[in-house]
Amino acid sequence: MLLDAAVQCLFDHGYAATTTMLVAKTAGVSRGAMLHQFPTKHDLMAYVVEAVSADELDLYADLLKGTDEPAERLIAYPEAAWKVLSQPSAVAVQEILQGARGDAVLVERLKAIQARVEAAAGERLKSEFPGGIASDLFRLIVSAARGLAISQVLNGGVDVSGAVRMLQTLIRAGIDAEAFSGSAKLKMAGAAPQPTHPG
Repeated sequence: MLLDAAVQCLFDHGYAATTTMLVAKTAGVSRGAMLHQFPTKHDLMAYVVEAVSADELDLYADLLKGTDEPAERLIAYPEAAWKVLSQPSAVAVQEILQGARGDAVLVERLKAIQARVEAAAGERLKSEFPGGIASDLFRLIVSAARGLAISQVLNGGVDVSGAVRMLQTLIRAGIDAEAFSGSAKLKMAGAAPQPTHPG
């Protein structure tokens, strides 16, 4: 209940305007109940980042289920990243991360959380791509999807599906050209699959 309310407030109003009292009002809980669970805004924001990040890792797994061949899975990642990072919850986390830039206390709180999230994501990637694949490539995919999500919010829901398909096309070309670390092991017999249209 509080997580959903916090996400809604962050998505609708941004980090600066999201207070614990606004979240309590949105969730329909008392001030005392809110302060008992989250005494400070820092506590609440740290909880949102950790909870949403854990949900996102599970959502990636669900979206990529059944795409087991490594090259197919890599080409499917931009669409999966877009679907994950364009959700209100992901935009809410981005609001927190941007807001934390001027908040030393929150920065420190988030460091440990982000380290855990990155470690968990790294372990999943190792299991998905045992032959190895450049971590910088995944950073690029995630950053591109996050940037497109922000662009969509700022531009009134502009359609960015063409940009997602373009990124898939570039990755497919990179695999064919063996341009990425580990991409030689990803090459399949015949042409790599064509990118799908983001739904």
